[in-house]
Amino acid sequence: MSTVRVATYNLYLGADLSVIFGARSPEHLREQARMVHAQLLGTDFPARAEAIARLLVRERVDVVGLQEVARWSRSRLGPDGVMGPPQVWCDFLTELLATLERAGTPYDAHAASANFHGGAALSEHEAMSVVGYNVVLVRRDSTVVVTGAWTAGYATSLDIATGMDDLVLTVARSWGGVDAVVDRAAFRFVNTHTEAYDAAVRDAQRDELVAALGDPRTPVVVAGDFNASPDSVGMPGEFRDAWVAAGDGGDGSTCGQCADLTNAESLLSERIDYLWVRGAEVTACRVVGNTSEDRTTDARLWPSDHACVLADLRLQVT
Repeated sequence: MSTVRVATYNLYLGADLSVIFGARSPEHLREQARMVHAQLLGTDFPARAEAIARLLVRERVDVVGLQEVARWSRSRLGPDGVMGPPQVWCDFLTELLATLERAGTPYDAHAASANFHGGAALSEHEAMSVVGYNVVLVRRDSTVVVTGAWTAGYATSLDIATGMDDLVLTVARSWGGVDAVVDRAAFRFVNTHTEAYDAAVRDAQRDELVAALGDPRTPVVVAGDFNASPDSVGMPGEFRDAWVAAGDGGDGSTCGQCADLTNAESLLSERIDYLWVRGAEVTACRVVGNTSEDRTTDARLWPSDHACVLADLRLQVT
């Protein structure tokens, strides 16, 4: 038998983008965008990356599916009156990988799939945009060997109306994964982030993902933020919820910290992040990143508005 430790972690974009949906005019949209920008600065991803890296290193996670791995960019109006190309100013993946490298436990990134994107003007002279990714990280000194990787976009997406008649936001989501071997045992690890604002769209995405998982004889882990409670997530019966199989106590809540991440006591109250397992034995499962000791050193921010779920699996060698 072979063992592997897997995890899922929504890193949080760093700001509450839903305020954009209520914009009533171009000026109001700029005001809301400036609010998002200020919140993003306050949630300080470089400091949070240190806290997130500490968790991954401490727990010796072999494979982790990350969601909301953001890349924030700015564009500025040039002397010719044309908005210039976006310049990246905050790249979560680059920051986290560098932090893990400095910690002496490097990880490699695989299957980075763009999960949504959007942008708005901060002023008449500057605009801001973001692309959020799903990414799979594999610890470089683990016994996991990646043999293949892929990404795909969901056919079903969501259009969100705003307070401005000519502004409709399309949220296109995705999934990605890796095929891997650990000590001669093969398995597939899939990572996704399904729709938050429409249950029918979310369910269609779930069904599309399940249909694409391939040979049922291959052990599979489906990691991700499903934006659904345990009674409504609706995964097929052959998939075991790792928390139900081996959770270490409590309700397993994974979501609910304040948008600015400064709440003194944990407010996690929903369980929407999962590790679904088919064809492998779950021997342990726990939630981390949910205690005061996990917060950032100086500003005492939570590492994310979500907690991390990790599980130990036993795989049959074939």
